[in-house]
Amino acid sequence: MTDSDTHELGIRIDPVQGVAFFGIEAVNRQLALGRRVKEIRPGGAIMTKLGENEGHVRMTLGGCDIVVVFEAEDDAGAT
Repeated sequence: MTDSDTHELGIRIDPVQGVAFFGIEAVNRQLALGRRVKEIRPGGAIMTKLGENEGHVRMTLGGCDIVVVFEAEDDAGAT
């Protein structure tokens, strides 16, 4: 499987900039081309640094992502 068969998508939440989604356009383009989703994998948390105090870093959850895996184009016709 090549890297082009996987796409990360998710959400970022920022108190100033608000909510932003990423990766959705790339996934929708693949779906419009008739690609089939093979699996959805867990991604990770997106952490945002709030500040530091006496060597302690304060972080908050700033979003999350998932990985969408498409079938290889060679496998698209297989059952």
